[in-house]
Amino acid sequence: MRKALLTCDNEPTPVGLVAAVRAAAEVKKQAALTEAYAVLEWVAARQLPEDRAADECSDEHLDQMAKDRFGSQALHLAGPGAPVVEEDEAYEIAAALGPSRQSGSRYVGELIELRYRLPRIWSRVTALDLPLWKARKIAAATCTLPEAGAAYADHQLAWAAARTTLAQIDRTVDEALVRFAPDLLPEDPSDHRDVIVDLDQAKHGLVSIDALLDLDDALDLEDALRAGAAALKEVGSDDPLGVRRAKALGDLARGQGALDLQQERRPLVVNVVNGAATCEAFVRPGLPVTVSVDQVRDWCTSATKVTVREVIDRAADYSTDSYTPTEKLAAQVRWLHPTCVFPNCSRAAERCDLDHIEPYADGGPTSTKNLAPLCRRHHRMKTHARWRYRRRPDGVFAWTGPMGQVFTVDDRPTPPDVE
Repeated sequence: MRKALLTCDNEPTPVGLVAAVRAAAEVKKQAALTEAYAVLEWVAARQLPEDRAADECSDEHLDQMAKDRFGSQALHLAGPGAPVVEEDEAYEIAAALGPSRQSGSRYVGELIELRYRLPRIWSRVTALDLPLWKARKIAAATCTLPEAGAAYADHQLAWAAARTTLAQIDRTVDEALVRFAPDLLPEDPSDHRDVIVDLDQAKHGLVSIDALLDLDDALDLEDALRAGAAALKEVGSDDPLGVRRAKALGDLARGQGALDLQQERRPLVVNVVNGAATCEAFVRPGLPVTVSVDQVRDWCTSATKVTVREVIDRAADYSTDSYTPTEKLAAQVRWLHPTCVFPNCSRAAERCDLDHIEPYADGGPTSTKNLAPLCRRHHRMKTHARWRYRRRPDGVFAWTGPMGQVFTVDDRPTPPDVE
């Protein structure tokens, strides 16, 4: 016979602890739904009239259109027939939600898709019968469908959405494409091979690579990495196996084997900042990364030429009389602000414009304190739409959105601990 658990008067029982976890989970689900309601209320209040909504502009083409047209665009975040919102206002909502512009806009678009194009699935969400995250997976898959295709997917998936697998969602959407939009079908819908080198997220001199390969190619790559790692060990490398495999992959990218040490390697340009324990290395155009001196020393053993640039003083206020910053000033600004200074934007500064916070035409100097990196999209929002920002005396950027909300961006590096 199972013995009862004995507890002190003030100590919670296991049953009570489980109940507390369940209660917290319910609060979390309700909070997610409350947030979704608030976003959809904004959409209903701020959706564009039909004449503006007809000015279709997908998120992928906004940068290209910016070359021909200025200002805020009509932003289609969900599928055909769903409400359309103003681009600069949508970015303010995304900033208020907290994630990146891309993630925030995607979230808003999925909510619009659910509310206006997938009403049956949305009703399951509001009844707390279907987790919002699962419903968003469905919405993300249906947003490219025509209205009839979305209605078909809504009808097919709603009755058992909570138990539907991601594979079933994909099959239903593919069926909707075949029935209602065969012209949108890819030539080979089963082929998703790709290689993604995430240069925008380089950290400490390291870059993530994600790939989906053909099995035959993957087997050959695995054989090459094993052979390369073994060859590096034979010539004296005491690096861990994972590091040797990573170096072997780099050797493959350069078209050489691990023992082909005489082949010419890429020159290395190093920019030392204030003589600190870390420095900024430009290992290819447009990609600065902060690395340790030891890592640079390791790179120097394999580079054909090492160039050390002029020392940059982070605390100096460099300036020039011209509109265009000097190379030294530009490098300093991008070192001080490694990403776009718009709220939650992670675009690397080397891929951004250098913006005069106080416009040059209004007397704003081309100087350290008056320059900041803005990606092309957010530069357009500041220059031609209704976003505004200033740099406070403490170095924090204060942005004001078109609807009046204020966001602060503090990208100043954390000072080292003092012992």
